[in-house]
Amino acid sequence: MENTTEEARELTWFCADLPVTRAEASGMGCSAELERLLVELRAGTRPAGAVVESVLVLLDLPARPRGYTPFPGQESTPPPAGSYACPGRRCSRTEVRAPGSPIPECPVFDEPFTFG
Repeated sequence: MENTTEEARELTWFCADLPVTRAEASGMGCSAELERLLVELRAGTRPAGAVVESVLVLLDLPARPRGYTPFPGQESTPPPAGSYACPGRRCSRTEVRAPGSPIPECPVFDEPFTFG
């Protein structure tokens, strides 16, 4: 399932905050439900935006405010050479790796970021 620009933005936010989200779910006793939603996301059976919304409802959090949506053709440019990006380019998250540090990993898909 291909993500829209808005879904990629949601997935970027979700990916970056997943360790905190997992801790919150654990504290509320709903880790299994969160992991089930992540399985659906990984399998592509539900759009990223729908999964993020379900997680917010699960954790009783307010919906994330929608920000600026660019006109077609004004989307962000790809990350510059020399950075690590989301595996499979499912979201727009990028990481810069300091020399000698471990390769960044995606907490949503449990895969290492790709260099590009």
